[in-house]
Amino acid sequence: MDHLADYFKVFSEPNRLAVLEALRPGPLNVTAVVEKTGLSQALVSKHLKLLTIAGVVQRRPEGALVFYAVIDPAVFALIAQAQKLLLAARRQQLDALAAIL
Repeated sequence: MDHLADYFKVFSEPNRLAVLEALRPGPLNVTAVVEKTGLSQALVSKHLKLLTIAGVVQRRPEGALVFYAVIDPAVFALIAQAQKLLLAARRQQLDALAAIL
């Protein structure tokens, strides 16, 4: 369970999710991710490194550039499912609050 918890921690940072979303259409270099996310180069590099270490993203050197890509697009299905669960939980909370008021 510890490994699973560690894996989910990879997705617990909003900027990392933004980096993943930027990579959804396909491989990008750091500069392109910076442009798509509006994050600093240092922050993008940090998150790409963490995503690479976690096995979510792979890096591919191409000449002087390095391109990053999501290894398994099922990651986006996992994120979408988490969003659905979160929305359902929030609706349930609102319904419970409305019943009290």
